[in-house]
Amino acid sequence: MKFARTGTYIGIDFGTTNTAVVRINSGENSTVTETLGESGNSPFASIIAIPKEGGKLVFGREVRERRLELAETHYIIPSLKTYIGSDREVISGRNRYSGEDVTCAFFKYIKKHIQKNYKIDIKEAALAFPVDFSAKARRSLKRAAEKAGIRFIGFAGESTAAYIANRNSEEVYRAYRRVMVVDWGGGTLDISVLDLKGTRVYENSVYGEKTGGDDIDREIAYRMHARLASKHGIDVGFDEMDAGNRDKMISMCEKAKIGFSFSDEDAVITLRKYGPFGDTQVVLSYATFRDIVIPIIKSRALKAISNAMKQAEVSASGIDAVIMVGGSSGLKPFAHAVANIFGKEKIIHPENAQWSVAVGATLLAATEGEYFLNDDLGVLLSDGTVYPVFRKNADHVGSKTGPINFSLCEDTQSAHFIFTNRNNSVVYGKLNVNAKGFLQENLQLAARIDEDQTASVFVRNRYMGEDYNRKIEINKLKFYYDLAGLPNETPRGEDFDM
Repeated sequence: MKFARTGTYIGIDFGTTNTAVVRINSGENSTVTETLGESGNSPFASIIAIPKEGGKLVFGREVRERRLELAETHYIIPSLKTYIGSDREVISGRNRYSGEDVTCAFFKYIKKHIQKNYKIDIKEAALAFPVDFSAKARRSLKRAAEKAGIRFIGFAGESTAAYIANRNSEEVYRAYRRVMVVDWGGGTLDISVLDLKGTRVYENSVYGEKTGGDDIDREIAYRMHARLASKHGIDVGFDEMDAGNRDKMISMCEKAKIGFSFSDEDAVITLRKYGPFGDTQVVLSYATFRDIVIPIIKSRALKAISNAMKQAEVSASGIDAVIMVGGSSGLKPFAHAVANIFGKEKIIHPENAQWSVAVGATLLAATEGEYFLNDDLGVLLSDGTVYPVFRKNADHVGSKTGPINFSLCEDTQSAHFIFTNRNNSVVYGKLNVNAKGFLQENLQLAARIDEDQTASVFVRNRYMGEDYNRKIEINKLKFYYDLAGLPNETPRGEDFDM
């Protein structure tokens, strides 16, 4: 395939379980997509081991392969992405590691590995983020990359990026009018309902949940531990085990879960030096596995899909195709449940799915186009109408507005700002602003759409003092992307030169 422009672009999908890095090289006559993996064609494992007694950190696949051994002497930090934007930290001797610290260290490892093995120096990259990532998490991710020497050149929502990567595959036809992308990974579930019009991709709804394969692994671990407690007559709960032993159990349960994607045979979970249980094992049958995961699938994953369709005001029959990416999307009970909703013929499991989000993020960075809003963002007024702060099709990443003046409609000491979309079907956030209670009291609102695709809204009330200012950050905004700068007639099956 060939871009309208030439150049080299890199995208990073910082995943809960794996982190994929992709480079796209666009020359005069052709474009080559190259996956930059940790071992062969495998992405980087998003895991770090921090030594308890000081020493060097261990990263990636080495930790995954030596996890049980390292758990004796290291703090194992799986699912790095869950630490970003949180107050969680790891204390090792005199060292304290925040989520941003461990992510920065991980990015440095990636950068060094790619420099050594591919002779590529990553100086800048586009980053993919989950729909539900807060503004704080997005900023922290950006800082971690930049501290590691990787300049940030753009953000992309994971599920939308996955569609863009696969839009010219043999299964995703350009005749499709509406496509849903379900990206269920280790820690997050991201869903986009996309309207497709020519070269434009419109986010009709974006929906995210903090749930994923890690939750399933922990639930299996609780159940298997309970069986061991009954078998051995030892009244020690899973949460009472030390961190190393908990990690052993979770690691083995994760392996059993992955195995059930390929076989229905019983999984034997073998544990060495498992606290007071010693060397032991427990059997997990596929039937028990289904009993554990189906309630999670119904209460979280399927509910999220239903909410995404409700937000998009579309039914299952109005979806032309469902693209399934992310490691947890491959779970057989989940795949069957989704097929029952939409019909088996609509379900697409793309090849190279583990690289899809990184490819899409890279492609979006390569377009260098502006990301326009696909819905108004406004303030709900007392008469039920919505006053637009940012307008659909007019405002984009980088837009600013204000000051906009609002006044109180009743004697109150708290002004309530409700931020919603054009028809008040989605509430993005609420902000309470202190007031004196005068009807002529003036409140000024100013806002901007930041490069991380969040809206930062500031409300000032001078009656409360010159320095009084309240702020809210709004994510889950809907955008549209014009892909005119990308090839529109890519030959089938030649999207990924891997």
